[in-house]
Amino acid sequence: MRYISAHYVFPVTSPPIKNGILCIDDGGFVVDVIDVKSQFEERERLEFYNGILVPGFVNAHCHLELSHLHKKIEPNCGLRNFVTAVVTQRRTDVCAAKNADHEMTKNGIVAVGDISNCADTISVKNESEILYHTFVELFGSDGNRAKELFHSGVRLQEKFIDAGLVATLTPHAVYSVSQELWKEFNKLCPSIVSMHYRERGDESSIFGGCEGWQSYEMQFLLRASKCLLVHNTFSTEADVKTNERFYFVLCPGSNLFIQNCLPDFTLFSSSRNVCIGTDSLASNTGLSVLDEIKIIQQVVPGISLDRLIGWATLNGARALGFDKLLGSFEKGKRPGVNLITGIDFDNMRLSDESAVKTLMGAFQIVAR
Repeated sequence: MRYISAHYVFPVTSPPIKNGILCIDDGGFVVDVIDVKSQFEERERLEFYNGILVPGFVNAHCHLELSHLHKKIEPNCGLRNFVTAVVTQRRTDVCAAKNADHEMTKNGIVAVGDISNCADTISVKNESEILYHTFVELFGSDGNRAKELFHSGVRLQEKFIDAGLVATLTPHAVYSVSQELWKEFNKLCPSIVSMHYRERGDESSIFGGCEGWQSYEMQFLLRASKCLLVHNTFSTEADVKTNERFYFVLCPGSNLFIQNCLPDFTLFSSSRNVCIGTDSLASNTGLSVLDEIKIIQQVVPGISLDRLIGWATLNGARALGFDKLLGSFEKGKRPGVNLITGIDFDNMRLSDESAVKTLMGAFQIVAR
């Protein structure tokens, strides 16, 4: 049994506890979260740390297979040029993917929603301490190739599943999927899907927009048990309010890298379904959930640290279907334990010096 304490413990499902104590058994499961009523409590074998304790982070959006493109694409090149650079430079590099996986583990990430267009990352995910939900992504504007693309995606999904990994088929974006391919998607009974959304200023709105695509697309997305809408660079108030059952994944580091443009974070400040993603090393300087919430806090100081931690932990776990064991300090869960140092306690905010250290990992026991 380990007894771990810090200036504050963030259970996530309840307010932060001053000088709280986490009781963690030898298997990493939470046995108790003790509120000492703000008083420091001496006890045998107590580990006390300077900072705050939070559950392991959940990275709701990443492209592990693009890790070899780190520092290969110019920042602020725009979405069109970025996509072109990815298409022309992508290749197989398992070593780069493995290094990226290790970087995320070091940065306190315990679960990832990862986009895959090939099978290159299967071995990395099988050997990882991170729990992955793989989204096998399909796109194509040529309706004549819809059946071919769909069945190719099914075969790729089966490779991940046969390897013991969680995987679902997902569309890339509104603008990159033909009506014929949407028809193929509607043959599925979707569970969790993840779609790039509102990356372009001219993109049609799912909720209020163009009648021409509100049939097959919305049928599929609304039938899914969970739907993650990723990036939201140009999302509007109507997008956020119209359908609260969708999860909105914010990837500010990537938004700045590609287009030097951020979403209006105030639109999401009261939403219960906001998650954090890093996107890929092709479109970001690193894979750190902590760095992502630092950006949001800097732009919108009024969003509380407690809420930001919830976005970075439990919300992502719920979106990916991992919340039975991850995302919060609750009895019976095994969420991992992160220590965040460099806290401005007077204002209960992160500082530029804030850093994360993993005190205990969650490890891959959830779906295996």
